[in-house]
Amino acid sequence: MAKIVAKKKYAVTSCLSKKIYLPTFKLTLATAIIGSVKGRIEDESIEKMRSLSTYHHAYARKVESRKLTSNELEYMAKFYIGLKTFIKEKKIDLVILHNDTRWYHAIAVLICNENNIKYLVTEQGLIRPHTTIIDNKGVNATANTSLFDKNISDVEPSDFFPKNTHDSWLSMMFFFLFISIFFIERIFGKSTILRYMHNGYSIRKYYKRLSIKFKSFNAKSENFQIKNNSALLLLQLDHDSQFLMYSNFNSNQEVIDRVSERCVELGLNLAIKKHPLDVGEYTLDNNSYFADGDLSILINKSKLIVTINSSAIVTVLNSNKPLFVIGESMYNFEHALEHCAIESIDYGLKQNILLRQRHLEKLKRNYLLIGAGYDYCASILEKKLGQLLN
Repeated sequence: MAKIVAKKKYAVTSCLSKKIYLPTFKLTLATAIIGSVKGRIEDESIEKMRSLSTYHHAYARKVESRKLTSNELEYMAKFYIGLKTFIKEKKIDLVILHNDTRWYHAIAVLICNENNIKYLVTEQGLIRPHTTIIDNKGVNATANTSLFDKNISDVEPSDFFPKNTHDSWLSMMFFFLFISIFFIERIFGKSTILRYMHNGYSIRKYYKRLSIKFKSFNAKSENFQIKNNSALLLLQLDHDSQFLMYSNFNSNQEVIDRVSERCVELGLNLAIKKHPLDVGEYTLDNNSYFADGDLSILINKSKLIVTINSSAIVTVLNSNKPLFVIGESMYNFEHALEHCAIESIDYGLKQNILLRQRHLEKLKRNYLLIGAGYDYCASILEKKLGQLLN
């Protein structure tokens, strides 16, 4: 993207190790920007930081049951002041960031909005593994859904299809190179690493995730049968931003308990499908049970589907089953699904399947970018940027 639209390219990174991803950019550390801010921080800047909606704010509130400390807010305010100066001095007219829930990314978006600077947010695509999101407002619940109506398909080369994915061997190689360098940086250069990052990039954590994926891939399929007259609950990870930022729930256990209670009222059993990386233990009542296996089969055998928000929604929308989203999401498709409180779930509500197909077609054709990992078509990307920046 930067190669297409820019002559000068600057990168502000949360650690030195991320330089491996941006070799052609002039790098500045976020910690250096924070260190450049001296003197007393104005109350106005502190209050702006307090009112931000970020993953760190939500994690402190929901998981740690606390408010941000004065040290946290002052640290963030210094980044806000320093980044604003940096952007002005370098005459930046486009900011690109991956995901918009990290506190330092939310600050960058705030500065862009205050100073009428264009920005783009990227994320892995909703139809995986061969698509990417590029949005000029945000991703997930903050996405610019008006882009669904801006057609760019007429210029897409019909013969292009990415061979790579976001989790390709090349992508994994770069990630494990990064995480290895970061491990060394954490030991010898802590001053270069930004505080309060959303991710500690622990080798143990990713080894555990890889082990779970490997076991799932090699394990014999355990297709627990969906019982008759069952609703299907698709869980999200407890600490996912979809859960912490875009829902009113504090834990998966709370969601299970409340959805199960509603299912009893509706005369339904509750089948629960855990997130593939979820190793949590949950308490179930006699009305609930765990289900696993092919998602499409589980959906088709269920009376209705409930989720907070998930990329699995796309699979549900490909079915004719009633879908109830109990968190905030970008899928504000009137009459094609229901955004509602748990107490309002009712499988008697009719949802327009034809409208679903139209929305899905717009999602594929107009919103998502074909391409993933290190495999993109320059002409498609250039047209997409024109759609977003003009």
